[in-house]
Amino acid sequence: MAWRNVWRNRRRSLVVISSIGFGIFAMILSMGIMNGFNVQMVENTIGTSLGHLAIHRRGWQDEMKLALHFTPSGALYSALKVNSRVAGFAPRVKTEGIVRSSETSQQVLVVGIDPVMERNASQMFDYTLKEDGSRFLEPGDHGSILISQYLAGKLELLTGDKTVLMLQDRNRTLQGVGLRVTGLYRTPIDAFDKFVVFVPIRKLQEITGLGDSVSEITVRLGNSRDVDSVKSFLSKQTGDPSLEILTWKEMDPSLVRAVKLFDQMMYIFFAIIFVTVIFSVANTLIMAIMERFHEIGVMKSIGTRPSWIFALIMIEACFLGAVGLAAGTALGLAATGLLAHTGIDFSFYVESMRTWGTGSVIYPAVKALDMVMAGVIVLATTIIAALYPALKAARIKPLEALHYI
Repeated sequence: MAWRNVWRNRRRSLVVISSIGFGIFAMILSMGIMNGFNVQMVENTIGTSLGHLAIHRRGWQDEMKLALHFTPSGALYSALKVNSRVAGFAPRVKTEGIVRSSETSQQVLVVGIDPVMERNASQMFDYTLKEDGSRFLEPGDHGSILISQYLAGKLELLTGDKTVLMLQDRNRTLQGVGLRVTGLYRTPIDAFDKFVVFVPIRKLQEITGLGDSVSEITVRLGNSRDVDSVKSFLSKQTGDPSLEILTWKEMDPSLVRAVKLFDQMMYIFFAIIFVTVIFSVANTLIMAIMERFHEIGVMKSIGTRPSWIFALIMIEACFLGAVGLAAGTALGLAATGLLAHTGIDFSFYVESMRTWGTGSVIYPAVKALDMVMAGVIVLATTIIAALYPALKAARIKPLEALHYI
């Protein structure tokens, strides 16, 4: 009976179902875009500077002093190699310096990398431009430097040009060395491109006098969800109290806060959908009740209990919500699935996207939890919206209803 009542006024029911369906569609698509935004922001940061895990001497994360170096042990390297969840790892030396050209200079973070190991530990090889003679660092390079396309423009340098790198060694003595620009890179992160340059790790160890010591070992995993378990494994295997292992969340709390901020923004959108569904369902049911005022009076006169009337109206509301939910979910998943392959081009907003480190193309992603949340929100909202109309119908007095015109 409740199902037949839904379609007694087909046009009005379709309007309500359409509004619920559009709300679900917009909710799923928005959640997909926001999830894609967050995932790309995190993965791009992990793939350039942080890694999923980093191993370094205690206190280095707070001060980043060259003096806080360490020499990796064979046990540490063995633990990294035997863990199947580790996709790659690489030693790094980090220190502050100044890059100078004949035109100007720029303060930078100098990162010494192993050209071979770095390819599996970060995405820098992928971000290196492969045109006009630009290439990534190679094992035989000794006097080379990899800078960003932004820095090349600011310093007026081209691939093959020479630049001067100035920094302090472990004894705080100023050192200067001439290096040739081997390649240019461009990442999705604006702040990274402005202040980071790469040189072969052996060259930087030689300049700073570190020998075989490094600042950190960056670790990249096959799955981001494994960071805590891999951290626990490495902590047990190394057993060196002078070292600490930090996850990307511990190294960059601001990134975690940014992800939470965007997640909280979705609650505002959910509230808008909540209000829309409430008014759509409530208005429709009230109109339906007024049209069936006499009919409900007859039902009560022949012995239909108020609780049955209440249940009938509530079931009608659930049918409206369920059909709208099914239609909106199907459309939302289809649109999100398509855009997950093609991406959404935000190149018109590229500078702001680079500020957040997401890249100009966003690939939406839907989580199972998001789908469950959307379904629960819509059904719960539908039930809440139906409470007043259902109570009103249950309280109709038979005598008044029979005389109602």
